[in-house]
Amino acid sequence: MEERISQNQVYAEVYAVLTALGGEYIRKLPRSVLNVIAEGRDVQYERKINQDMPLEEQNLSKEAIAMLASLKLDYWCETEEEKKALRGILNLNEEKQSGGPLSKDSKKAWIEMLKNRAKK
Repeated sequence: MEERISQNQVYAEVYAVLTALGGEYIRKLPRSVLNVIAEGRDVQYERKINQDMPLEEQNLSKEAIAMLASLKLDYWCETEEEKKALRGILNLNEEKQSGGPLSKDSKKAWIEMLKNRAKK
């Protein structure tokens, strides 16, 4: 069973990832969003991000991952195509969590994501 963490701890995790990502990503965030994260974080809850390890393996909370996905969708995706693909992935994840059937669009998004990963 996953332990629940406070919103301030979620902000601390997101802040740690932002710090690891660096200025390129931080500059794309509105100052108000960055201030909420920076000022709302629990400074006693330290998270170390290993830049040599994929984000999925960093043991971040589901809430922090959801917030990072939202930041990516709102501020870091550079094209509508990229946003559409991410929305498809997010919908697919939501459907997996709910146990519901996959929609036609979600299946297409999943296949497209796999094709894009294979190209890299």
